Amino acid sequence: MSVPDNDPLGWPPARWEAWAQAQGLERYRARQIFDALHREGRRDFRAIGVLPRALRERLASEMPIALPQIARKEASRDGSVKYGLRLSDGALIEAVYMPGERRDEEIVEFDDARRDSGLGTRDSGAEPRRPRAASPLVDRFTICLSSQTGCAVDCVFCVTGRLGGGRNLTSGEILGQLYAVLEDAHRGTDGMRVVFMGMGEPLLNLPGVLPALDVLFEIASPRRITVSTSGITPALASLAALPRRPNLAVSINAADEETRTRIMPINKTYPLAGLIAALRRFPLEPRRRLLVEYVLIAGVNDTPQDARKLATLLKGLPVKVNVIPLNEDATYLKEWRRPAEEVIDRFAAAIAAAGLVATVRRSKGADASAACGQLKGRTRDVRRGRS
Repeated sequence: MSVPDNDPLGWPPARWEAWAQAQGLERYRARQIFDALHREGRRDFRAIGVLPRALRERLASEMPIALPQIARKEASRDGSVKYGLRLSDGALIEAVYMPGERRDEEIVEFDDARRDSGLGTRDSGAEPRRPRAASPLVDRFTICLSSQTGCAVDCVFCVTGRLGGGRNLTSGEILGQLYAVLEDAHRGTDGMRVVFMGMGEPLLNLPGVLPALDVLFEIASPRRITVSTSGITPALASLAALPRRPNLAVSINAADEETRTRIMPINKTYPLAGLIAALRRFPLEPRRRLLVEYVLIAGVNDTPQDARKLATLLKGLPVKVNVIPLNEDATYLKEWRRPAEEVIDRFAAAIAAAGLVATVRRSKGADASAACGQLKGRTRDVRRGRS
C-alpha cells in the first residue's frame, strides 16, 4: 500500500527529463529544476530564477513542494536527535540525525564504539583501530531514514516490527524526511552519510526506495549510502542490477534456520540458505564488503558456538560482521535481554578468531529511544489493537 507518488521532490533526473520532453521544454530545463531542488535546496519553484517566470508559476501551482512537519524532537546526550515527522496524510515516521564522525574513520554507526567508551578491546576480537594522529571532529554526520510507516517483517527484537505494518513511503517522502532533518540541523549534504535503517523494510518498498537512491547518488557517493534489509531475497536482484549500488547491510542474527525463524519470522518465507546464496551472487566493487548485522540477544544467539556457526555460514564471503547488543525496551520487547559485557566480548572474539572482521556497535541515541530497533512512530499495534 502506498500513496500516489506525484511529489516532484522524489523525481530522479530521468523522470524530470521525460516530463520536460512531454511538456515540449528543452532538455536542459530538467537538469536546472533537479539541481535547484537537490543541490541548491530550493523548496519553492518561484525561487528558481533560471527558469522562465511562466514555468516557475506553473510548477509552483501544479506541483507544490512541502516537507514533512516536525512533530517532535528528542535529543540524546551523544548529540543524536530523533525526529518524529508528520506526513501529509497524518502518518508519523521517525528519522535520526547522528553527528560526530572523524575524518579518517570508517562509517561510525558500523564501528566498535567500545574503542571510545573505556571498555577496551584487547580481548574482544574487534578490528583494531588504525594508528592515526589526533583529529578534531569534522562535519561528517549520518542520517537514518525510514522507508515505511511501520514494518510487517515482525522481528522480535525490533520495536517497529512489534507495532505492525504500515504503508510504503513515496520517494518524495523519503527525501522529504532527509531534507526536513538537514534543514532543522542547519546542514548541507557535505560530509553526509545516509542509512536506510529506520522504520520499515526497504526492499519491500522498491518503488519508493530505488528512485530515492537515484536522487541520492546525484548528491552523495554510493559508498556513503547504505540500505539495510532483513533478507527479502528476490529483491536483492533489483539492487544488484543497478548501475550504481549502495552499501548493502543484511540482518542475519542467527546461523541456523530454526533460531532465525524464531526471532525473524520472515525466514519462513525467505530461508537463510537462499539468502546466503543470493549474497554470494551479489556484485561488489573493489574494496567493498557486505555488512552482516547480528543483533545479540541473551540466551538466544550469543554463545561462542553461535559465533563459530556464523563464521562457517559466511565462509568465503567478503563481509564485516557488525555485532549489535540488543537495545532493550521494557514496553515492547519485554521478554528479551541484552547480553552481559563479557558475553559480548566472547562472541566478538570468537568471530575474530574464525578469521572474520568483527565490530561491536554501541548504537547512538539509546537514551532518546533512537537506537537500532527502537524507532516506532506510532504507539499502538495495528494488528492487535493494543498500545
